[in-house]
Amino acid sequence: MWYLMSQITVFLVIATLGGVLLGWWGRGLRQPKLPGNTLPLTTDPFEARFRLEQCHRDNADLRRDLKEKEDHLVKLRSQLDAVGGNTDLVVRLQATEDQVRALLQDLQWRDDTISALERELAQLRAAR
Repeated sequence: MWYLMSQITVFLVIATLGGVLLGWWGRGLRQPKLPGNTLPLTTDPFEARFRLEQCHRDNADLRRDLKEKEDHLVKLRSQLDAVGGNTDLVVRLQATEDQVRALLQDLQWRDDTISALERELAQLRAAR
């Protein structure tokens, strides 16, 4: 009896995994592949304008954060030069440099998104 129950359990597990994998594969076939950072086109120009304005606000916030981090980086470098090789300052300096690099990458991604949204808005205007 245990043998029969274990066989049924094994077949149910295999069928479940097969169904999940088949569904995941089928989902990938139905969704269109978009190159790079392009966003799907919408037919609503107000939605595109809203997303563009939101990206501009996010971009401005990122630029402000980047400016603050760069000022902090300059301050830490001057303290490091004045004090010498203080390991705590070196660690803080490296952490701030990493944050600046991350902000620059995010800012570049936002700039790419803004240009894609501007192209989308121009296409929507041309379609009218």
